[in-house]
Amino acid sequence: MKPTLCLMMTFACGQLAMMNSFGKKERHADALMQAIDQFSGTWEIIETQPAGVTKDARFLTFRADSTYAALDADGRELWAGTFDLDPTATPKIWDHRSHEAAKTGGDALGIYELAGDTLKVACVVGAWNEGQWTGKPRPETFELNAADAVLKMRRVHAD
Repeated sequence: MKPTLCLMMTFACGQLAMMNSFGKKERHADALMQAIDQFSGTWEIIETQPAGVTKDARFLTFRADSTYAALDADGRELWAGTFDLDPTATPKIWDHRSHEAAKTGGDALGIYELAGDTLKVACVVGAWNEGQWTGKPRPETFELNAADAVLKMRRVHAD
C-alpha cells in the first residue's frame, strides 16, 4: 500500500508542478501581449543622452509584430529592425536590433519604463559571439553611466 501511495503522491506533485509552470507561461504570454499593445505606436523622441545619439531620428514606431522603424522629422524611415520585450522582468527588458546589425550579430540590450504616454529606455550596444555577449552588461538604471543611450519619448496621438 505504501509504494502505491508514494507513487500517487509523486504523480500528484508532478501534475501540480506542470500546472504551475503552465500558469507562469500563460501569465508571461498575457503580460507580453499587453506590453506589446502598450508599446505599439509612434513615439516622439523628446530627450536623448548623449545628445545626438539617435542621429536624425525624431520618432520611433513600434508595431504589434515586434518590428520597429526609426523615422526622421519628415516621417522617412532611416532604419528598421526587430525588438523583444519582457514586461515580467525587473527592470522591464527591451532588446532590439536593426536589420543591418542583425547580419553581424549586433544587438542592443535595454530596459524600459512605460507610464501613460511617456516611454523611457536605456540600452547598451554590443554583439553576440558564439552565444556570448560582448559589450557592457544590460543597464539596471536609466543613468548614462550604466548605458550607451538613454531616451525619453512621448506617444504621438493621431489627430
